[in-house]
Amino acid sequence: MKLSAAIDLYIAKRQAMGEKFYSPAAVLRALSRSHGEIELSSLTPDQMSSFLAGPRTGPATWRHKYGTLRVFFKHWRVREELRMAPLPPPAPKYTTSFVPYIYSVSELRLLLSAVPCCQRRDECLMSASTFRALLLLLYGTGMRIGEALRLCGGDVDLGNGILTVRGTKFYKSRLVPLGADVHAHLRAYLALPGRVDRNDQPLFQSRLHKQVPRQVVEKRFRILCNLAGVRRDESSPYQPRIHDLRHTFAVHRLTEWYRKGDDAQALLPALSTYLGHVELHSTQRYLTMTPELLGEANRRFERYVCGGSDE
Repeated sequence: MKLSAAIDLYIAKRQAMGEKFYSPAAVLRALSRSHGEIELSSLTPDQMSSFLAGPRTGPATWRHKYGTLRVFFKHWRVREELRMAPLPPPAPKYTTSFVPYIYSVSELRLLLSAVPCCQRRDECLMSASTFRALLLLLYGTGMRIGEALRLCGGDVDLGNGILTVRGTKFYKSRLVPLGADVHAHLRAYLALPGRVDRNDQPLFQSRLHKQVPRQVVEKRFRILCNLAGVRRDESSPYQPRIHDLRHTFAVHRLTEWYRKGDDAQALLPALSTYLGHVELHSTQRYLTMTPELLGEANRRFERYVCGGSDE
């Protein structure tokens, strides 16, 4: 059996069982593109090592790819299409110093200003207005990129300023209230000619009137960052990502709460629910993510110690 056929059958089976299977399917399809014409039984650990060490592969991505392949090969071993899994030894576990990139307000303005230049070519799959609206929604709500791209016209309630997010990371739906600014931007975007006419149409469409692929958005965002001059130190292997808009939303929200004198700790569960986190500790990590946020927390603590009040 060809590897490509084995992958197609496996993905179809997992999805037929009711699984979303987005991320593992993307890993397997990437493997199919590079080695699909090879017989499944002829794959070697060296070939898999090369695939696992592909471009922009950090430790977490490597482990995710490895786990996906391990389960895939186990599936075909049970069915006697393989004698053994052609995988190299697993990489040793170690902690990574990776910290998400938190965009400043000025950097966000630079990115938005560079969108027309980034998307001006006719061959770009997204229009500038679509890309800009997507970025504003991601920063303004903290949604995951996959959640935003799967939004359809029927998920948008402009009258009440609410989005219904379906097919989330943990297979749950949630309601996302929109702030006034995001609400206004989204209303203006939907008022443009040729946007969303039906409830089943993607909210963010390509020029072909189809859902924009995530890989396309991520690639255009890397180009956008280069055009806007938004990047980490040259020596860093991790450059700003579109997913970091989600982290930026959370950190900016917490910083604003501290500045206003709100009880950020008490409000964390609400932020956790809004972001779609299953466990509170996933949200608590934002409390120590930037010097600015730590500074606001320290100033509030000093006011409490010196004056007996944190107001």
